[in-house]
Amino acid sequence: MKNYLYLLFILIFFTNCFSQQKTISSKPFIINRKIIGVYETKRVYVLITDNDDIIEVFKDPFGSKTLCKTIVLNKKYRFKVEPVSDLVQGGIESPRKYLYNDSIFVDYNNYYVIRNFQKYCYDKKSVPPLKGNLDF
Repeated sequence: MKNYLYLLFILIFFTNCFSQQKTISSKPFIINRKIIGVYETKRVYVLITDNDDIIEVFKDPFGSKTLCKTIVLNKKYRFKVEPVSDLVQGGIESPRKYLYNDSIFVDYNNYYVIRNFQKYCYDKKSVPPLKGNLDF
């Protein structure tokens, strides 16, 4: 009986050692990116960077933050982000398209999210039109 327990223990040990390690969550990290576009919906700000990354920032749902961070286009900023595009989704790689306002798809390189609520101020007249596809 002892031999079977040792054998079972060794089998479980090797099974755990040889199984694939998959990332299902990740730790936040800091990135520096040049912002070339800021777009907003009712709930989020979408920051487009110079290397086609998307940074999604959620607005405060209660409106308690009255101070806003000013964003100047074509200037580098530092963000503490969590990657969304690198997460495993059932072993299937999802297409790198961001759905903006239910009709426009934007291709991206990496997709990040900022966990904290934020309010941004920017010159809406200087933002270029959003480049995207109307079809998937």
